[in-house]
Amino acid sequence: MTTFHDTSDDPSRIAPDLDAPWTYATTAARRLGLPEAIEQRLLYPRQRQRITVPFERDDGSRGICDGYRVRHDGVRGPYVGPHRYDPALTGNDCAGLAAATTVSAAIAGIPFGGAAGGVAVDPATLSRDERVRLTRSYAVRVTGVGPDSDVLVPDVGTDERTMAQFADAVADRVDDPCSAAVAGKPPALGGFRDLTRAGGHSVAHVTRDVLETDRDRPLSDATIAVYGTGTRGATAARLLEFQGGTIVAMCSDRAGLTASDDCGLDTELAPSYLERPGIADEYDDGTMTGTRNVLERDADVLVLARPETAVTAENAAAIRADLVVEGATGAITPGGQRALEERGIAVVPDVLATVGTMVAARLEWVKSAGRDRLSDARVTNEFGYGVTDAVDDVRDRRERCDLSWREAAYSVGCSRVAAAHEVVR
Repeated sequence: MTTFHDTSDDPSRIAPDLDAPWTYATTAARRLGLPEAIEQRLLYPRQRQRITVPFERDDGSRGICDGYRVRHDGVRGPYVGPHRYDPALTGNDCAGLAAATTVSAAIAGIPFGGAAGGVAVDPATLSRDERVRLTRSYAVRVTGVGPDSDVLVPDVGTDERTMAQFADAVADRVDDPCSAAVAGKPPALGGFRDLTRAGGHSVAHVTRDVLETDRDRPLSDATIAVYGTGTRGATAARLLEFQGGTIVAMCSDRAGLTASDDCGLDTELAPSYLERPGIADEYDDGTMTGTRNVLERDADVLVLARPETAVTAENAAAIRADLVVEGATGAITPGGQRALEERGIAVVPDVLATVGTMVAARLEWVKSAGRDRLSDARVTNEFGYGVTDAVDDVRDRRERCDLSWREAAYSVGCSRVAAAHEVVR
């Protein structure tokens, strides 16, 4: 296995390690022996934007935030990537997310490049009207977005309503159809009902595939701990439970719940209790605990679904799961990755676990751009096929080249981007 150089293993950090994609991309590029010119294209984003985003508060005062959009590599097609509202967001964070998105899109086999951006703001501090004004202000000032140039996808702190407002705000300055400038729209505007939950669907699909195919363990016999109960974590937990898995632990950012291996948690009820820790002790089928107890729970699978650093070289020894699925970019530092592998714990990386987000975004873009008519049934089928094919491609590279899941995923993604650069040189 390749040894990663880790520069971010402060055990107290919770900000996601969004520099990690550069470490993995660098390692993959050098393993593949890519020409220097192509390696440099992989390791540096093509364009960075930093903009000032002013907006009016409800009391008439003026708020000002920093906004970003970073485009990493568009050789395979239009840029696509997450748009998030996070008070700690920086341009470097967006660059890391954009690089991971480029790799994930290539793994998915879709003709898109990677981008990422957002606004450095805490959405919890904004009223509904303030969010609208902030979104429209950002949309007016960011450049280069459009159906055939850069497509935004909802992420941390944003949702389908944010996407609808963005599309409406840029309608007079992007090529029609303006709704194709975003994915994750409400169904009323041509979006797919489950796209905002596509990340959770993808995590569940990949977890089951790897568990049953590579670990030879039926999901019906598996115990699963889910670290994070946002949209992605809650969706993955519900699907894994519905398909026969036993969810033995879940946590929000404030509290956790654990249950016995025999009965598990009710994934429909547990997230609502965890959002109000004061009443969590009223939950009859589980025991209130700290978030760390969920991270260290003895289970077959640990799903990391919170957008923060969860596993580092310092705490990896406490992880007791046999399989870790990284459902959020930067949840595991390179040092944490190395420490887990040294203990024989398999790690499925974010660029593979969440590949379904890229598949779903592509399907919605095709429909919104008028390239094809897609029924909900067809979308469901193509989503499943797309995620399965991505896992199969990475699995094949892993087995042929004796690589870890992360090494294989970055090898597949980077080689496809490099091949596209080769043919256009």
